[in-house]
Amino acid sequence: MSEQTQMDTLAYSSRMLSWAPLGKFLFVIAVLIVNIMTSSMLVPFVTLAIGLILMAYSTNFKIPFFVGLALAEALLILAIGAGIISITGDKADPAIWDTNLLWFDIYMTADSFNKAWLILFRGVAGMSVMLAFATSTPIPHLSQALRQIRMPREVSELVVLIYRYGFLLLERMESMWDAAHCRMGFNGFMNTMKTTASIAVGIFTSSSNMADKAQIALDCRNYQGFFPVYNSPPKVGVKWIAFTAAVFVLIYLFGIHTEGWINMAKLFFGEAI
Repeated sequence: MSEQTQMDTLAYSSRMLSWAPLGKFLFVIAVLIVNIMTSSMLVPFVTLAIGLILMAYSTNFKIPFFVGLALAEALLILAIGAGIISITGDKADPAIWDTNLLWFDIYMTADSFNKAWLILFRGVAGMSVMLAFATSTPIPHLSQALRQIRMPREVSELVVLIYRYGFLLLERMESMWDAAHCRMGFNGFMNTMKTTASIAVGIFTSSSNMADKAQIALDCRNYQGFFPVYNSPPKVGVKWIAFTAAVFVLIYLFGIHTEGWINMAKLFFGEAI
């Protein structure tokens, strides 16, 4: 089963499929915005809880392998970025850790350490909410929902085309990767680097040919510039807007009243700061 089929199957089997796509999108955007509006360490945990509850209800935490791999890479990048932030503090503040490691000037302060953890928590929480939305909303439903807010048809259909075309490129890359692996293209570090570079160049140069073939396939299927959706998803109503606004206000007030409750620097370094 291809990656696109896995995502479509997962979205169409979600318990949240009958929810208004625009309502879900509005709710997710509101939660993501309020997640970064306060400096409370507890708000990201509330956001993470919302994302995990939605994922559990939607798909019972069923995630395709390639999505899990992308999440692992994103978490690694997020952790590295947070680590860099933690060791690049303001030298006007007292240092928790001040040293030179190779060509790096490490200067960690309580503020930079807390900021790094806050960014890490916010990133993880935001990914959980976005994943809950992505695994419960088919792209045709999202395209149809964008029309409800008077989005130009060309923009909404472009979203669908990019989604489909992206998976075509991914399938082509997997084919080239398997072919190189069968020919011992990844035997050794240098061969791995050369093979990976060749695959990247091959994907770039063949993308135009794939676009031409995809256009021919669309023309053969009488593509008129839009993808019809015969079972239109529900429209967003006043209840969705009121519920989203209420959740936004509650989380924001919670964040305002819990700022400073958790100090990661004190938890790790105690009285040393």
